[in-house]
Amino acid sequence: MRADHLKTSCTVPASSPWDGSLLKKRLFGSIVCHRAVLTTAVTALLPSAQAFAQCAVAPAALSISSGTCSDPASTTRESAGAAPVVEVSGTGTYSGTSVVLTANGSGYGMRVTGGGGITLTGTPLNSTSISTYGTGGHGLYADGGGQVTGSNTSVSTNGGGAYGIGAIGAGSRVSLTNGEVSTAADNAHGVYAASGGSIDLTQTDITTSGAGATAVFADAGGTITLNNLSTYSSGDNSPGAVASGAGGSLTLNNVFVNIYGNGSAGLSAVGGGKITVSGGAIATGDYYGNTVIANSPGVLARGVGSSIQMSNGATSATYVANSPGLWADAGGRIDFSGYGIFTYQPDSPGAVASGAGSAVGLTGTIVRTSGPSGAGLLVTDAGTIAVADTEVTSGYRSIGSTPPVLQFPDAQIGLQAPGADVAGVGSRLQAERARITTNGDGAIGVRGSQGAMAVITGGTITTHGVDTAAVGGADGARATDVGSSITLSGTSVTTTNVNAVGLHAMTGGTITATDAKVATQGQGAFGASARGAGSAITLTRTAFTTAGNAAHGIAAIDGGALAASGTTVAVSGAGSAAIYLAGSAASTVSLTGGSLSATNGAIVLAEGGTGTVSISGGTTMTPAVVGGRRLLARVTEDAVGTPSHLTLNIAGIPSLAGDIVVDPSALTYNLASGNWTGNLVLIGPGNTAGANLSASQWTGDLLADVGNTADVALAQGSLWTGLARNATNVSIDSLSAWNVTGDSNATRTVTNAGLIQFVARPGAYSTLTVGSYTGNAGSRIGFNTYLGADNSPTNLLVIDGGRATGTTSVIVSNTGGAGAQTVADGIRLVQVSGGGTTTAGAFTLGQRVAAGAYEYQLFRGGSTDPNDWFLRSHLIDTSTGSATPSGTDIPLYRPEVALYTPIPAIARQMGLSTLGTLHERVGDEENLRGLSEPRTYANGAWGRVFGQRVSNRWNGTVDASATGNLVGFQTGFDIFRRTTDSGHRDHAGVYLAYADYNSPSVRGFALGTQNLTVGRLLMNGPSVGGYWTHFGPSGWYLDAVLQGSWYDAKATSLYGAGISTHATAYAGSLEAGYPIHFGEENEWLIEPQAQIIYQGVSVDRSPGGSAAIHEA
Repeated sequence: MRADHLKTSCTVPASSPWDGSLLKKRLFGSIVCHRAVLTTAVTALLPSAQAFAQCAVAPAALSISSGTCSDPASTTRESAGAAPVVEVSGTGTYSGTSVVLTANGSGYGMRVTGGGGITLTGTPLNSTSISTYGTGGHGLYADGGGQVTGSNTSVSTNGGGAYGIGAIGAGSRVSLTNGEVSTAADNAHGVYAASGGSIDLTQTDITTSGAGATAVFADAGGTITLNNLSTYSSGDNSPGAVASGAGGSLTLNNVFVNIYGNGSAGLSAVGGGKITVSGGAIATGDYYGNTVIANSPGVLARGVGSSIQMSNGATSATYVANSPGLWADAGGRIDFSGYGIFTYQPDSPGAVASGAGSAVGLTGTIVRTSGPSGAGLLVTDAGTIAVADTEVTSGYRSIGSTPPVLQFPDAQIGLQAPGADVAGVGSRLQAERARITTNGDGAIGVRGSQGAMAVITGGTITTHGVDTAAVGGADGARATDVGSSITLSGTSVTTTNVNAVGLHAMTGGTITATDAKVATQGQGAFGASARGAGSAITLTRTAFTTAGNAAHGIAAIDGGALAASGTTVAVSGAGSAAIYLAGSAASTVSLTGGSLSATNGAIVLAEGGTGTVSISGGTTMTPAVVGGRRLLARVTEDAVGTPSHLTLNIAGIPSLAGDIVVDPSALTYNLASGNWTGNLVLIGPGNTAGANLSASQWTGDLLADVGNTADVALAQGSLWTGLARNATNVSIDSLSAWNVTGDSNATRTVTNAGLIQFVARPGAYSTLTVGSYTGNAGSRIGFNTYLGADNSPTNLLVIDGGRATGTTSVIVSNTGGAGAQTVADGIRLVQVSGGGTTTAGAFTLGQRVAAGAYEYQLFRGGSTDPNDWFLRSHLIDTSTGSATPSGTDIPLYRPEVALYTPIPAIARQMGLSTLGTLHERVGDEENLRGLSEPRTYANGAWGRVFGQRVSNRWNGTVDASATGNLVGFQTGFDIFRRTTDSGHRDHAGVYLAYADYNSPSVRGFALGTQNLTVGRLLMNGPSVGGYWTHFGPSGWYLDAVLQGSWYDAKATSLYGAGISTHATAYAGSLEAGYPIHFGEENEWLIEPQAQIIYQGVSVDRSPGGSAAIHEA
């Protein structure tokens, strides 16, 4: 080839050798020309002496402190000692294309320091190659501000502690593209930057195989950026990528980190180092199980200030035992918003925060663990994990044709692996809208222990495993130990297996749930359980459903406390109670509002439990029918025979139904401001029950077997309607009442300051038998009695062996008796037996007792026992000296008999007084004779008033008498009047009258007393009539009258009782008179008169208190 052709083809501009920019251009031009010559000619064309003045002759090592050396393609250089193969310092620069550099001694492959620069290039098929073999023989090393740029470059080291690439010191930088880095000895990091050095790798895979050989290591002040590459580390204690110390920084973009050694983290930020990851994946362990290692977390941030951020689809997966997917320790922090975190081997949690200040943040991602004891989230020693919009699953089973090889049996998948496990004082879990699922046996959804705190907002918690001996059931949320707390808000909790409690507080732990939903499906899977002293659950507007047998809704056990407001509990399994109490230590359950329902069990079940259940605020309760009983509460012994001691407080429940059964245990039942329908049942001997009602109503029976203690106390206006079988003591305050519906007994004392009312039963009369009876001030007993003759049926109070004291008013209601005279003991109301006694004033009539014509009075003593009490309608005439009911009977007629007797007679008398006679009515009409008549019709009117003092006596059974005033007025007018020529006259007309009778004192034989004032009688009413009178010429007359009267009668007896009735009277009168004149001038006359009167009186049949009266 000719020189002029080369000169024409490649022109290198002239310049000073110290003109840096032009020098670079000349070197670049020289290289271009050189490569062109090699391409077109067989004989090599050597560059100018000036361009290659700094290059040692290959294969010799090269050291440049100034100037430039550019090795042509495929140049090979070697070093045998401690010197680098290529060393550039000062202002020197080196470039090489597809060169091969080998350090056989302890020297570096390439080193650039000071202001030197190295540029390496190659092709995919012919890359630059740097190899070292000595201890500490780094492959490509920049320090003191040295710069390396390369592409298609391969770096490998084989000596201990020999880094593949190193950048140390401020300004030192290595940048490679499309290359590869490998180290094959212990402590030989693949890439290392520190003290201000930086490394940028793109599409440059890194492989290390020695112990302690980190693939990527950004030490204090070092910065490393990796793009679109993979790393492979197979030695023990050989992390994939490390950022260590203040200023140590790693950035990974779409980088895949693979770890195959023990104790080797995929990513590790320690001592304040920082790592940022976008995309890619971190994997530790062998997916196929060919190599078994352990203790290799996927991502580790350890130490205060150490942090890792992962996003944009980044993934962390561990196939190694004891290897979390993420681990923030000793103050480190990890924020993860990538695709997911996956662990597959035992004891490998998904994400861990351990130590004060340590924090993990998960947003919009997936956490899945498969191994036993592999919690989805683990927080210990005051660490913190914050989760948002994240799925957390433990016991995850991989699907697909080739799932990861698991190092344990399938039966142990997820065994005792909580979804989230928070332990230690200061440890905290904050989860928002998380979906937490466990699938292993004994795998709890969220567990807080040793003083830890978990706050769950929204989201779901679901567990599927059965219980285990080690931890028990797969609870939804469990808080154990004093100071531990779990708070749920708007969270849905579901458990699906045996003994898997929805919310479980134990040994001092606390759980608070608001607007949550809890559903359990397994046997013994309670909705919520507070177990142990100090354990507490607080519920607000939370809904519980349980479906398993003996799966109670909410429970307090062995000193636990549970408080709920606005909470609904629905249980459907056999033997499942809405509220459950167990254990010998005093537990409490408090419920306000909400609802309780059971399909196959009691609303409240105490099973060997001690403590208090309080229900108030309008809670609705729907008990099930169990064994033929609608079961509100059951208080019974546990499996080993320990009885319960329950205090059941129910207040403010307007409608409450169901029986309370005690068998065999102790119950104190306090009902306030409620309305309960149901029975209190004590089965077998040895039970104790006390029912205390305040301002409440109870409709039901107390049914106790023999050998029990069963007390009832009614206060503040309470009403009990029911019977008592073997009650012990009954107390009734002044505002309360007991309606006795059937034969009842109280073996000790009934203390009454209110009302005991026997309820009327068709064809039957109940008996109340008591040991003793005390009637306090205001006490009453209401009897239903057929008021008739001796031994008529009645309710009965029996005093059996004790005493009746105090003073009680007896109220008697007639059950249809028409009244009759008793002639012997009468009708017994109170009977003593077994040596019982009654005091003289123990019973008095609280109101009058009357039926038919008879008054009944209460008497102490009878023919068989002087302590019995009887109703009698007769008196014993003791004037003969007889002290027993064997004297003459004196009937006790009621006062109304004598009072009502005069009514018909007084009505007749009022009619007659109104009717009167002609002259009483109109005076002497003979005085009108001879007067001219202005007209024939309507030509005269008249009127009168009348009055009289009336005293009447009617002999008979009651010898009634009445004294009173009768007054009235009468007015009329002549409709027709005429006088004939022969001297006859006719008067015809009508009239209107009103009469009033008032007798303030009616007397008669009543209450065994003659001439007793029995009451007051008032009668009044109008009358109308018509008349025709004919006068003869001599003054004789004939007078005809027809009259109708209507009267209102009101009689009031001395007891205030009375009637208001009506009477109707019709009367006809025919009267005649003939005057006989005498005297010298006939100034005197005698007028004989005769009058015939017919009158009929009808008095309405009217009830009179306990009798019906009518005119006989």
